[in-house]
Amino acid sequence: MSSGAPASTTVAQIAEEWDSYQEIPAIDEAYAEALGDQFAGQFSGATPDYLEQLAARLGWSPQARVLDAGCGTGGLTAALAARTGCTAVGLDASPAAVRVARTRLAGRPEADRVSYAVGDMGDPDLAPGSFDAVLAIGSGYWSDPVTTTRHWRELLRGDRPAVVVVISRILRPQTARDIELTLQEGLFAPHPDWETALRAAGFDIEVRDLTEPDAECVERLYAALARRLPALRSQMGDAAGQRYLAEVKVLRDEHRAGRMRRTEIVARFGGGRDTA
Repeated sequence: MSSGAPASTTVAQIAEEWDSYQEIPAIDEAYAEALGDQFAGQFSGATPDYLEQLAARLGWSPQARVLDAGCGTGGLTAALAARTGCTAVGLDASPAAVRVARTRLAGRPEADRVSYAVGDMGDPDLAPGSFDAVLAIGSGYWSDPVTTTRHWRELLRGDRPAVVVVISRILRPQTARDIELTLQEGLFAPHPDWETALRAAGFDIEVRDLTEPDAECVERLYAALARRLPALRSQMGDAAGQRYLAEVKVLRDEHRAGRMRRTEIVARFGGGRDTA
């Protein structure tokens, strides 16, 4: 979960906001309660099981090298490497998130196949032709899809490189309150058009709906956070703790109203089929 800000919001400002959410025990505990044994130590409804199944569908072998663009605190990056044997690189604009990711990785069996870096996922300073896939889970809100897709294409190698974007969208216009509560530009309409950008870059795309499992996760998460509101206020400050709960309430309420969609976009070169 990330947070709608005005179009002037910079990557640095978003990173600063995210820095304030790192290492808050009440938040970690709520996500752990909501996800159970699928909690990877990160604020995300994506799970290690999902990553393993995704890798199997796309044929990622232990020799694959995958960029996790917008990796946050890196739990999913490490889980991907642990479940599939691939090499995974996490990139995030938040220095605090990357610091947490590196600390949590230390001593884990997959540590030799995982690394993290601070940087702009939309314009990564990484070697061309060095990845078999780019994965962006819940991070495709602040980067322009057209320019970002072009930069990612330069990173890819192999016969059938892939880009996977998992993104949530709310099917109503953004209000002033939404802007106040959230930093996820594009969560509300107008939405970033990844599908068109990926097609224009020469990818074939396949789209799957992930709304139902996401709605179930958000329900559990809101309930777990609401029970911890006193702790959130204590650990984050009264206003920030109340705001964090309000952010999740927006997501829960939109799911309940049937206005929220969670979408997986798989884009590949060569032989793909377009089901969007």
